Amino acid sequence: MNNPYRILLLSAPYLTEYMRNARCDFVSLSATQWYPILLGYCGAYLEGQGYDVKFIDAPAQYLDHEKTKQIILEYKPDLLVLYTGHMSEQNDIDFADPIVEELKCDAVIVGPFASIDPEKTLSKTKVINKLIMSEFEHPVSEVAKGEKLSGIKNLCYKESGKIIMNPIRPYLTGSQLDEIPFISKFFKTHIDIYRYKTPSEYYPFMDIMSGRGCKWGHCTYCLWVHTFIKGMTYNLRSVENVIEEFRFIEKEMPEIRSVMIQDDTFTEDRAAIFCEQKIKTGIKLTWSCYARADMGLDVLKMMKKAGCRNLHVGYESADPEVLRHIKKGLKVEQMTKFTADAKKAGLQIHGDFAFGFPGETPEKAQKTIDWAYKLNPHTAQFQLMIPFPGTPFYNEMKANNWLNAEGQPDMPQFSNEQIRKTAKKAYRKFYLSPKHLWKSILHPREYVFSRLKTISRAIPAIFWSKWKV
Repeated sequence: MNNPYRILLLSAPYLTEYMRNARCDFVSLSATQWYPILLGYCGAYLEGQGYDVKFIDAPAQYLDHEKTKQIILEYKPDLLVLYTGHMSEQNDIDFADPIVEELKCDAVIVGPFASIDPEKTLSKTKVINKLIMSEFEHPVSEVAKGEKLSGIKNLCYKESGKIIMNPIRPYLTGSQLDEIPFISKFFKTHIDIYRYKTPSEYYPFMDIMSGRGCKWGHCTYCLWVHTFIKGMTYNLRSVENVIEEFRFIEKEMPEIRSVMIQDDTFTEDRAAIFCEQKIKTGIKLTWSCYARADMGLDVLKMMKKAGCRNLHVGYESADPEVLRHIKKGLKVEQMTKFTADAKKAGLQIHGDFAFGFPGETPEKAQKTIDWAYKLNPHTAQFQLMIPFPGTPFYNEMKANNWLNAEGQPDMPQFSNEQIRKTAKKAYRKFYLSPKHLWKSILHPREYVFSRLKTISRAIPAIFWSKWKV
């Protein structure tokens, strides 16, 4: 198929070091940039359908508003696909609206953040009149084909002064996910992979998904399971398809040192099947994944044998009441045992801990700090929780008037200022501990020289009160 229809996929310019590509959007202290994976899968699908596709990830490419606009005007797309952020939503719309008007092209807003409150988002636009909820590969293609708007599921659109929301279609099945060309191949062609980095992964690395959705699907704070692919859903590519992508990366992208599997949670049964096949093929490529802290030792050992290096684990809190309240579905004892087993298997862990949950107190937060220190993961982050509209977490915080003017946790027993100070305290205790400093001395290349930019930013952030974490 040789279709001259031109589609531009855009992650718009905003603040320096801003990232909207992850499960939350923020200005990164560590200069982290995950790949724009959902927008990338859309691009890979559209290119596979024969469309002429251009891809712009302005924050990662350090493109300002003027330069980005110039690139778009020179390309002259027939359709502009705008991936918005929560923080940057008004900026994104204000940037794209006049360009769409000038080019007289079609346009549609996409992404998990746009799925939070589609009607509210679309009410902010002056020119753009379409928004796609949930998965957007197929709906974008249907818009490009000029199909009747009322028949495009997942579409929200303006018509005669009203906003109309169409029904949601079933999520993409495993076989449909297999049909999407490899995202690694798309990224190889369309972006500079050296723009993407995170302290927990070898550089350069590659992001892929082996499936979509979360098999657990209950955590009250998670944006994606409440607005994008809801509930206990985990639709999987075939293991053969994933292995073939690993083979492609190893052969065609030898500069890639590691692959991050970006499934919400790479489950124990999925890991076992994948690892068995990867070991059989002899593919040596190192990889990491998001893991739930209830995997058994046997599977963890198999993961290590199959080349797994690092597990990204959401611990959140050491307080049992907080864990029950946010429906984490795990006990502190389980997660502690999992951590010991992962280390026994030879795996590294990047631990995610957070502060600002409903009902949390300074004392409960201190338990989390002490626990993180005791667990001693390879790396750790301590963040202020972000209550995203559309999640039960946000609804509870708003109903109790526990949000400040910026929409951040601010509770009578645990103020926003206290939460921020607690996060800084946690960073100091963890990264300035004798055991972490000793690791830095023993492995300076991994802990120091590869993270100089992160360290230069982190030092003022965790010591100076005017810097926000």
